[in-house]
Amino acid sequence: MTDYAGRTVVVAGAGGALGVALAAAFAAAGADVVGLVRNLPDPADQIGDVDYQVLDVLDDTGLGAWFDGVPPPWAVVNVVGGFAGQSAFPSLDPAELSTQLTLNLSSAALLTKHALRRMGETGEGRLVHTASRAALVTNGAGFAYSISKLGVLHLVRMAAAETHGTGITVNAVIPAIMDTPANRAAMPHAPHDRWPKVEDVAAVYLFLASPAARLVSGAAIPVYGLV
Repeated sequence: MTDYAGRTVVVAGAGGALGVALAAAFAAAGADVVGLVRNLPDPADQIGDVDYQVLDVLDDTGLGAWFDGVPPPWAVVNVVGGFAGQSAFPSLDPAELSTQLTLNLSSAALLTKHALRRMGETGEGRLVHTASRAALVTNGAGFAYSISKLGVLHLVRMAAAETHGTGITVNAVIPAIMDTPANRAAMPHAPHDRWPKVEDVAAVYLFLASPAARLVSGAAIPVYGLV
């Protein structure tokens, strides 16, 4: 069901905790994995079978040139993004709002643009974006981050409608806060054992990006763990 032998999977944001887990999972499934990173990870954090490419996904020209320089990938999995914590509207920082929209929504839009452009040449492929539980709630989430991730969900629905009837699918995964060292350090007293593990979250991407998921498009799959 998730045999990726002979298929190229591009993981955008392969240097973060979830990106590392995704790169490892796709490589283990037999994919030829290309990891797009802003900065090359430390050697200890690199997956041996992954081809790391340093690239700014917010550079439309550079991103387009990179996609044009490689064969159309089977799948593009996007975990690029930023985070901003909760703040009240009287304290809204316009710069923070702009930054979150850029990091989360503009990056997803540009990856969608170039991924679908190249996949359209073969008529098949998978595009999987990352939203957040914060996109769907009004409590406990900062507006800037929340609205930027909600925009990603709208992008997915529109892109899925645009590619309907083809062999290309566009979907999203909606994780809750994940069990990573950084999140544990930031919230030392939280119920860590109830948070979803990055390996378990990666399994959802592995299915959505697989040939078996050909009938699933426009979906947003929640992965909340036990919280």
